[in-house]
Amino acid sequence: MDEVDKIIIHSLKQIGCKLEPDEEGDDVAFGLQHFTPNLLVRAVSKCLQEINPTIAVPKSLPENMAQRFTIATLLGEMCGSCGYRGDIGYQTFLYPNVVDVRRLFMFLIEHLPKELESSTDAQTGEEKNDFILLMRDIKRQIAVQMKAPWVPQYCRGVANRKAWGCSSQSIPFDPQVSLNIPGSYEGSNPQSQRNINSISYQIPNVFQQIAETGHDLLSSVLHKNSIDVYDYQELSLKGMCLCLKDSTNSSNNSTITQTEPTVNASQQPVISNKTITAFTTLEQLTQEVDSLKLRNDEILNKRQVASSKLNNLRQQQANTLAITEQLRKDMKIHERCCMVLENPDENLSKLKDLIEKTKERRQTLENQWKSHRQPALEKINELQTLRQAKNLQNIQELRTIIKQLETTLKGKISQHVQLGEELKKASSTSAPRKEYTRRIHEFIGNIRKQRNDIYKILDDTRDLQKQLNSISAQLERQFNYTDDLLFQSAKHDLHAKQAYKFLASLHAACNEISELVSQTGQTTKEIRDLEIQIDRERMRNIATSLEQISSDIRNFETVIKTMQVEIKQMENEITTG
Repeated sequence: MDEVDKIIIHSLKQIGCKLEPDEEGDDVAFGLQHFTPNLLVRAVSKCLQEINPTIAVPKSLPENMAQRFTIATLLGEMCGSCGYRGDIGYQTFLYPNVVDVRRLFMFLIEHLPKELESSTDAQTGEEKNDFILLMRDIKRQIAVQMKAPWVPQYCRGVANRKAWGCSSQSIPFDPQVSLNIPGSYEGSNPQSQRNINSISYQIPNVFQQIAETGHDLLSSVLHKNSIDVYDYQELSLKGMCLCLKDSTNSSNNSTITQTEPTVNASQQPVISNKTITAFTTLEQLTQEVDSLKLRNDEILNKRQVASSKLNNLRQQQANTLAITEQLRKDMKIHERCCMVLENPDENLSKLKDLIEKTKERRQTLENQWKSHRQPALEKINELQTLRQAKNLQNIQELRTIIKQLETTLKGKISQHVQLGEELKKASSTSAPRKEYTRRIHEFIGNIRKQRNDIYKILDDTRDLQKQLNSISAQLERQFNYTDDLLFQSAKHDLHAKQAYKFLASLHAACNEISELVSQTGQTTKEIRDLEIQIDRERMRNIATSLEQISSDIRNFETVIKTMQVEIKQMENEITTG
């Protein structure tokens, strides 16, 4: 099984799994028994990502126990969906044992995608470096993008936001302000129109302008359209105002100079009723807006004055409250003084008695303090001496521990250097891939031999069973025949009667012997099954898993207790509030 574990670890390293053990620092001694739950989840998620790159797999375990159970069950369901038929669940990842981990990794490694490798890699047997892993990631990303549906340029923002989990309604509006559309120019002058048409082929089209600046096409076109609509409305309003001014000037000139010739009467503008009504409504709206602005300004000024007055009143109220509080204190003092001055002799005598009592009390307290102070000081000195002695002892112990650690560190460093040299020699002299393939072929050959031996044993057992059945039937027939003969002759002969009794006792003894033999065979079979089951249970490390389960249960109990305390506190706050 050590060779199988080495092959599994080698294949995991090839797909990019970073196997960093917590306790063991040597890769040669590292095996499946050193896999922690975090390392197991990391390796299984990497294998599932290699099998199906489109799925999202959790790559680590959090500290919260509830989240650990959910992530472990999710990984178990993913492995089951990939076709794993063994017993798998959260216990496989949180409380791993070597047998289940080996079966799971063998299944995942068999289902990894088979990639074509170069002949040099196959000959040298070297592991994949970072460049090969990067190229493989690039190929996988390109394959995923090729399988995705095509999205137009103006909808890619929506698609990306949906892929990131955002709302598709909020799209960034990034227009190009200086967008130039040649076909949008309209003018009354035919000469200018001809000039524009003559240079329109030199101007880049809309797509080229957007590609050069990097702005959004849809937002740029919408922005240009809104600007054109606004300019057209503004020009129409200006033309309407000019027509109104010309009409008023022409009416004034006709009333003042009535004797002027009417040569250019046909060139004056004709104003329709629609323009007059539009102008009157526009003036009314502007007047209303101006009046509302003035009213708003007045209200704002009044509000500022009122707010300043309110602040002054609040300040005055605070000052008066402080003065009244001070006056109340002074009044209480004055009342007490007046009460004392009503009977000065009696009150002075009372005060003297009170002062003497306080002095006596002070003296008794000082005596008590002295009686308690001396043993406390002695105890403090003893504790300081003990503390100093303990500190010195701890310092000496720490020095000895530091010396021991230095010696062990030096030994470990020398051992590390030696093992590194041995590893270099072993890696330079042996080809791991060829060695692994040779060992795999040997395993397969041994398995075939064992299978053939098992088939031979089964055939031999079947032949023996047939022979036993035939012999037992033959014996049964012979016994029946001899029983009939002796029974007939026993009626007339005493020796035959005695032989008949011996035959019956012999038959009973043979039956007992056969039953005992069958029972011994069954017991030996049960003993072998129990020994195999005991070995399996020893391999699973039930004691360590039970300890982990008990620690997890304790953590759950502490979390539940804290939550119950918080719930009680919240209920108390709600009831008091």
